[in-house]
Amino acid sequence: MATYVSQYSTTGFYRAPVSKGLMGALFVTCTAIHVPLLSHLRVYLICQLPNTFTSGEVWRLFTSQAAFPETKDLICAALLIYYFRVFERRLGSKKFASHLFATSLISLALQVPLILLIRSTGWSSYHHGHLPPGPYGLIFPLFVPYLCDIPRMTRTHILGIPITGKTLTYLVGLQVCSTSFPTAVAAFCSIAAGLLYRWNVFRIQDWLVIPDWLARLTNLTLGRLLASSPPADGPMGATLEIQRQEQMERLEHQMLLQRARDGPPRQNTGQGYAERLVGPEMQWGEQGANGHPRRRRANDFPNLFNPNEARPNNRIPPSEENVTFLTSMGFSRDRVMRALQTTGNNVEAAANMLVNDV
Repeated sequence: MATYVSQYSTTGFYRAPVSKGLMGALFVTCTAIHVPLLSHLRVYLICQLPNTFTSGEVWRLFTSQAAFPETKDLICAALLIYYFRVFERRLGSKKFASHLFATSLISLALQVPLILLIRSTGWSSYHHGHLPPGPYGLIFPLFVPYLCDIPRMTRTHILGIPITGKTLTYLVGLQVCSTSFPTAVAAFCSIAAGLLYRWNVFRIQDWLVIPDWLARLTNLTLGRLLASSPPADGPMGATLEIQRQEQMERLEHQMLLQRARDGPPRQNTGQGYAERLVGPEMQWGEQGANGHPRRRRANDFPNLFNPNEARPNNRIPPSEENVTFLTSMGFSRDRVMRALQTTGNNVEAAANMLVNDV
């Protein structure tokens, strides 16, 4: 039997080893630069342009991206990585790693000339030309697919402003990039890199990728270390909407199996899938004026469409068979009893109420 999964459940880093490794690396590097014995490593986060090129220390362009110097930025970045791990599940680890690799290089290539241009203007607030430390090029490009691919669902309104499930993610990103003007520049270039990658400018998605041999080697060496066990309730979809749909599909499958065990299938009477699923007791009422069966309307089932309405006395009491069937899916007995009482012992309608938390 399938078990019930709350729509607010999480599956950790299952099928997201790259995201897990990236978050772990950020915690390690940030912790290292704050340990007194390793505090000298902070100098490797400094990258001043154009001195980096004139002194031959081009490697500072990459070491400056290794860690966030502030703990608050680390925490916000870790939250963003956790939110964005859904893209690794959708794309696969190799393609997701290629996305991070390509966008980080493109972001760095955009930041350097832009910082040099701003520095040449003599702007007093940015005359040092420092490259902001932190892996902005790994995180902020993912806001592009997050904006374009994750559906926007309004939850509530505050002063007329719609609040969606994505609002918190945008606020966390705003907190990270608003630390200073250099961080805002880095975030802007990173988002631009995400757009260039999405539009496949110069076909960068085809040639700026992780090699197959490197992906296989990494999987053999770090795969087990970064692997996460599947959730006890089975893999779930990448978004809450997909998870809800998967729950309904599992319940419908169990109901159809239950009906098949209860007796032989009914003859085909031209009914559609929905009519066969809910059963005849929910489809047709008494004879109409023209002698044809009248389809039931919403007001024929007041408790189904208005769960807060009191149950009429002529409702069928919950059967122990239906109670056992729904409780075996993971629902509590109290919730099952209330749902069956509300729907007149209709197991399909009760299951729908339980899944949707009505």
